[in-house]
Amino acid sequence: MENTKKKTKFDMPHSLVIIFIMMILAAILTYIIPAGEYERITLESGQTIVDPATFHYVESSPVNPLWVIGLVFEGLNKAKSVIFVLLCAGGGMGIILKTGMFQSVATTIGKKARGKEWVVISLVTTLFALLCIPVNLNFFIPFAPMGVLIASSLGLDAIVGISIIMLGGAVGFSCGAMNISNTGTAQIIAELPMFSGMGYRLICMIPFLIVTIIYILRYANKCKVDEKNGLLYGVELENKIEMKEDIEPLQKKHIPMIVVFLAGLSLMTYLAVQRELTNELTATIFMYMGLACGIASRMKVKDICNSFIDGVKGMASTSIMIGFAYVISVILTKGNVMDTVVYALSNLLGVFPKILQAPVMLIMHIIINFFVTSGSGQAAVTMPIFVPVADIVGVSRQTAVLAFNFGDGFCNNILPHAAATMGFIGIAGIPFSRWFKYAIKLFLIWTLVGCILLMIAQSIGY
Repeated sequence: MENTKKKTKFDMPHSLVIIFIMMILAAILTYIIPAGEYERITLESGQTIVDPATFHYVESSPVNPLWVIGLVFEGLNKAKSVIFVLLCAGGGMGIILKTGMFQSVATTIGKKARGKEWVVISLVTTLFALLCIPVNLNFFIPFAPMGVLIASSLGLDAIVGISIIMLGGAVGFSCGAMNISNTGTAQIIAELPMFSGMGYRLICMIPFLIVTIIYILRYANKCKVDEKNGLLYGVELENKIEMKEDIEPLQKKHIPMIVVFLAGLSLMTYLAVQRELTNELTATIFMYMGLACGIASRMKVKDICNSFIDGVKGMASTSIMIGFAYVISVILTKGNVMDTVVYALSNLLGVFPKILQAPVMLIMHIIINFFVTSGSGQAAVTMPIFVPVADIVGVSRQTAVLAFNFGDGFCNNILPHAAATMGFIGIAGIPFSRWFKYAIKLFLIWTLVGCILLMIAQSIGY
């Protein structure tokens, strides 16, 4: 009798399982890392920052790992501004998707770009890099279905579709040329003119964008050669976005909807440049875009309403995962360990040679970003400490802000508790484990490029 061994198929854990494990680990860290805190100062502008000279250890306040589920509501409440934008914007995008305009555009692109997929990938990635210079990347999460449809029309998987929007946007956002929430906050704390030093930060976008496009193209080419090379091959996606085979190409009737969409996108960009774009306005613009597209396509009122609700439903699972992810920062805050990590890292900076101090500062911000994923929040905690440290060791304040930009922005594309990561891959239904396997290599390349650019900045006295 011949014994046959069956290979046991390994099921990748659900993204929610990974987040829950991170919640448990965060709770365990509150038992390991000593509790400490800085005193906070409220500036005339109303912004709260830390006083770098006031760090002191406090009584330990660890979080019981068995009680992490009890903090989910608090996490949801903390993430409410992101969640509400996604739900409202998702409703608006639901109507736009129902009109078939995106699908027709994607079909036309797919037919025109056969054999030239690299052109589409390069152009869309560059477009979103430029759009995210003034606009927060999180505002473009609802565009994820558009990216997936474009990739599908090119015969590529959802990872490529998410990459051309998310990773392209990450370059524009993370270099921080005109980012009000991150760069603006950090420069105010560093007592630098708002958006000063923009020229070098724009130059930094070029190498980052080049390596990002090459990385996406290499993966796309591997999938083209053999679909089994794709990380999503054989994976049943949770929220699968598909292109139907009978989709008609772009026609004149789609022009009004394209005009509405471009007008909404232009309005968002304009408001961001004027520093007036808010979560509320973003959600409102998406809902008006959806309504206008529904009217332009002559949809029935009932169909518009149903499409809006379907769009909201599509964002529901993503929103709940973001709420769970925010629990991690809630746990670390309750355990009073975030300030201790910042204090310990800032004391290490002076040990390194001058040419390496700016790159080390980048690495430190990456570590801190695990504990504080909010860009403005991280700036408020770290910049009052790192600015005086930078002055002492001879790193310019502009370079210190640039290290913060790189460390905060790029890291948000691989963390399971970052709104950008969970928002984009959640909409496409991509398991976090597959996305991490894909994106971690690019993140390491980004880190290397960032270190080189920071050393150049240090050398030229940026």
